[in-house]
Amino acid sequence: MKLELIHKWACPYSARVRDFIEERGLKDQIAFMEVDEMEGAKDRLEQLTGKTQVPCLVADGEPILESRDIIQWLDQNLGGAQGAAQA
Repeated sequence: MKLELIHKWACPYSARVRDFIEERGLKDQIAFMEVDEMEGAKDRLEQLTGKTQVPCLVADGEPILESRDIIQWLDQNLGGAQGAAQA
């Protein structure tokens, strides 16, 4: 499964998702695209969602918006074993 997180460093909602990813040890499974640093990231975000809202998790080409929804998706699909190993 290909996962990308389109985010902004200064966004508190992006930070919430990044913190969850860090806590669960999922960083190596997700490609990070910072909107203000990576050329084309904002255009990709608009193309996927019709918005410039971050954070956006792209799971196999399907966008997921809203930090709580992203965290819930990550927890249900990736969080179990690795989260338990680090607890």
